[in-house]
Amino acid sequence: MKTNKTLGLIFAILAATIYGCTGILAKVTYSEGCNTMTLTMFRSVFSAPVLYLYLKLRGVSLKVTKKQMKTLILLGIMGATLTSVFLYGSYNYISVGLTTCIHFVYPVIVAIVSVAVFKDKISKSKIIAIVLSVAGLAMFLEKDLDLNMTGIIFALLSGVAYSIYVLAMDKGGVRDLHPMAIAFYCCCVASVLLFCYGTATDQLVYDMTPKGWFYMFVMAMCVSVGANSMIPVAVKNVGGTVTSIMGMFEPISTVILGYLVLDETMTIRGLVGCALVIAAVVILTLESAVEKKKA
Repeated sequence: MKTNKTLGLIFAILAATIYGCTGILAKVTYSEGCNTMTLTMFRSVFSAPVLYLYLKLRGVSLKVTKKQMKTLILLGIMGATLTSVFLYGSYNYISVGLTTCIHFVYPVIVAIVSVAVFKDKISKSKIIAIVLSVAGLAMFLEKDLDLNMTGIIFALLSGVAYSIYVLAMDKGGVRDLHPMAIAFYCCCVASVLLFCYGTATDQLVYDMTPKGWFYMFVMAMCVSVGANSMIPVAVKNVGGTVTSIMGMFEPISTVILGYLVLDETMTIRGLVGCALVIAAVVILTLESAVEKKKA
């Protein structure tokens, strides 16, 4: 199977950057009467018809095998549903910084499972990149940690759920499907599950300002249509381990945008953390260039 490692790295970084922007959009949307469950559900509801229309206009078939359908359902459950519910839920108990660091245990999980279960080879460069990325994320931790066990468990579960999502994308037999088709099926699964859960727990709200609906639609297009469609391309070209490491660009974009848009504080620790993660990205990019040259 022909791959383009440069394209994979670019898409992985772009997806992570878009995910990082969602925190800013979410805060704006919440101020207009929205909440976490409503935002997460409508993100998929708004995206599904747009993705379907795009696929039909491009003549892309939505036919999949039974095995692929099982993987797509798993992706919808683990990605857009459980990851979001656990991640956003942890914010109610512990700080965003601590949540981010615990959630981003997923690249380590992906790397370990890939090597131990699927017998993938992991280079020294990838190991160094993982260590640098984890060290960089640790710099985002606040001095005074609110160690609420419920919040810690939720954040950890969000990381585990996303690990399964990345591994299923990589090993579940859907690499050859169109990225938009994968995103479409994930949105359909997430829409149904989140509607049922949100209705059962009375967490869905519909009384929002016009701005709230607009911001929610923009977020849906950015995440479900944009970033979620880039992840399959990244996994196909560079694999699950590298894609998950590149995902650590997410907190960097969040910190930078928080400083620029929300006037949040930019600390020396945060700058050092950003530098370490960027160093990991440079290492993987150089490794990709060397492999391409050898090929």
